[in-house]
Amino acid sequence: MDRPEAYPITYGVLGLLAYWGPLSGYDLKRLFDHVLSSMWSAAHSQIYNELRRMKELGWVEMEREEQESRPDRKVYSITQAGREALEVWQQQPPAVLQLRDELLLKMTFGSFARPAAIAENIRAGIAMHEQRLLQYRQNTQYLPIRDQPRQASGRPNPYASDGEEDLYFRLVSRFAIDFEQTYLNWLYEALEIVEKDDGRSSHEEADGDPS
Repeated sequence: MDRPEAYPITYGVLGLLAYWGPLSGYDLKRLFDHVLSSMWSAAHSQIYNELRRMKELGWVEMEREEQESRPDRKVYSITQAGREALEVWQQQPPAVLQLRDELLLKMTFGSFARPAAIAENIRAGIAMHEQRLLQYRQNTQYLPIRDQPRQASGRPNPYASDGEEDLYFRLVSRFAIDFEQTYLNWLYEALEIVEKDDGRSSHEEADGDPS
């Protein structure tokens, strides 16, 4: 089933619904932030747009849950057609990874900037990736448990945590942590080299100063 309307985020939403059962848009956003952030981020607006499109495709169905003091809650469930679409997607080869990193692009053309400016960009990158590494390590507590008992709503039972984390979620989580750690190691090495170059450039400028 070839659906040009479907994108990776579409299958991210379908996968979460297939794994966790009925969820609201708010629930899905939290799961994107805690579980999928290392490979696919999504804004609230993107998630709600996908839910509307998938409802039109017949891949999800929506029910309203009444709440006493708040607006009705829209809860979405994956349909059999949605599960079939998810299965077809799994059988298709993934797109080749294309790394788009502005810091690396800046460093590629670093000869057109002062070493001090490049060093400052690297320090900013270190701070960002250290924060991201911490986030990914914290997110390991949200990894779902394999064969976790589910409640009547279809959601995993939050008190049933005696099993082992899902194999595939654990593998991807480990990749995200290892990737950030490798990137940080490279950034620290790059910073040391650039700072040495900055020191040498400063020394040469001082030697050439006629005053």
